[in-house]
Amino acid sequence: MPIHRQGFSATQGRHAKARKILAILERAGHAVSRGQDILDLGTGSGHIALNLSQLGRVIACDVVDQRTVGKDLPFVQVADRLPFPDASFDLVVSNHVIEHVADPARQLAEIRRVLRPDGVAYLATPNRWWPWEVHTALPLLHYLPTTAFFRLARALGRSTEPLQLQSLASLRRHANNRFTVSTWHQKLLRNPAEYSLQIPLWAETLVRISPNWLIERTATMQPTLICLLRPR
Repeated sequence: MPIHRQGFSATQGRHAKARKILAILERAGHAVSRGQDILDLGTGSGHIALNLSQLGRVIACDVVDQRTVGKDLPFVQVADRLPFPDASFDLVVSNHVIEHVADPARQLAEIRRVLRPDGVAYLATPNRWWPWEVHTALPLLHYLPTTAFFRLARALGRSTEPLQLQSLASLRRHANNRFTVSTWHQKLLRNPAEYSLQIPLWAETLVRISPNWLIERTATMQPTLICLLRPR
């Protein structure tokens, strides 16, 4: 049975996730440099914040402090509104966080508010249209309306909190006119080793023999959505 915790405290593969984030930002022309101000939104165990702190000034935040590493980094407890002035950060990292918040559009508005005009936000979240739901380890049931899925998952003992699972279309809708949204998950599938990404051998083989047009056209169905958000 999945373990449910407050905040976002999963630890598996967090160092690799940090390397993946840095590689994406570098290839997108937003390489993290010393002196940049970085917000790790939903820091969980603190692994990503710790890795990013080797390059920039990091503030970690979450609904509760559950860090197991990087405890000497600044930590701010957050709720709906981010307690930072406008245009405070060069980079905001939101790694598997937005699906846990009650109002995704409001969170994106807050991310836009605290980002500098030339900054960027990294956002990753499970894809609503992937058949396997990772939080509850249930297949297909998350295709139900959100309220019905939560009630069923709770009745099965698989969830203690509602999930606002996102599709690429809903992310773009929530971003509204605040951001331009570029997708990166399909690029990672093509070159997983370059991004510290491990995928099953069968999946790697399938991707290798698939034409580029097919990888691009199935971007809305791939397991994890990874996007860079640039302020408009």
